[in-house]
Amino acid sequence: MEGQAGFRGLGLVPAHVLSCTHEYAGPLPHPGNACLPQTLRLTAVHLMHASDTNSRFWMIIDNRLDCSSSWASLTRIYFFPWWPSHTYSNMTATDVLSENISLGRFNELLSRYDSLIASMSDEKPPKPGQSSLLTLDKYRYGEATDLFRSNKPKRQMVLDDVKALVDWKLRHGKFRPTLMKLVSSNEEEVVSNTIQETMAQYWLDDNVTKAMDAITKLKGIGPATASLLLSVHDPERVIFFSDEAFWWLCCSGQQSPIKYNAKEYQQLNIAADKLVKRLQVGATDIEKVAYVVMKDNAGKVPISMSPPPKKTPVKQDKRAEEAKPKPAAKRKNSSVIDIDTKPLRRSQRQKAS
Repeated sequence: MEGQAGFRGLGLVPAHVLSCTHEYAGPLPHPGNACLPQTLRLTAVHLMHASDTNSRFWMIIDNRLDCSSSWASLTRIYFFPWWPSHTYSNMTATDVLSENISLGRFNELLSRYDSLIASMSDEKPPKPGQSSLLTLDKYRYGEATDLFRSNKPKRQMVLDDVKALVDWKLRHGKFRPTLMKLVSSNEEEVVSNTIQETMAQYWLDDNVTKAMDAITKLKGIGPATASLLLSVHDPERVIFFSDEAFWWLCCSGQQSPIKYNAKEYQQLNIAADKLVKRLQVGATDIEKVAYVVMKDNAGKVPISMSPPPKKTPVKQDKRAEEAKPKPAAKRKNSSVIDIDTKPLRRSQRQKAS
């Protein structure tokens, strides 16, 4: 990028350059007691000084500028201090975007998944009679895939297996109170036969769309849940249609609205397949990394727009303060006036003269 030479010449190093923009409903603090516009589409660049890595700040660039010119020539650039107490913006750092992520970074994020689930499970313990999130997660990624993966599963999937996976889905992601009731209303024989016939055909033609259409004929089973059941049978190639996976792979890490339809799943599946082939990783591992990126602030850029802590004013001795002479209010001609004295009426001024 041409502009990087401009601020490197000033001794500044770009630590994070965000690929997406962030609409901040301001005002933002600005040196000189000025403010940026209330709502402005901005791009943020996190800079640090080459000789002092602890001296960090943000450069906020108004995107209405012509950014094809060098950074040094841009005039509407705003600088903000980097304070230790910060929050995370909704902007995703470029090194964890799915199209940029390296295998090393991918594996580092994948290693965080188990501890994240354990922490979330401890924070929200299950109600009496329910399984914990950690137990359900071990079933989803361990026992279930061990039982049903490949074209020769150890046994066929039944309604109780589907209900356990739906329970994991509700605890792991967005809770939908009526979903379990709908799924439970399916007849056991219908569920078993539908899934068995669907998977037998899937292993012949590898047609994900056709398999999804067949499974979604069951009550309470939409594209997201159908993809989950299919993923358990083919975890290396089929990705579960989770919010986190769709946001990471199809929305550049932004939490955009999802319609949960077949067209969106096809978009997700294509994006996941590209990453599977580029990094030689499994689809379920991509699910986990997406979950860490979106849930654990792993890909979020720390940013603070809050001012530094205010200095506590030193209290002075009250008697010493009272002893100080108070300055008298003056007119333009420097004559001393009493600010509590009311002005004379016209009749009173005539008598006084």
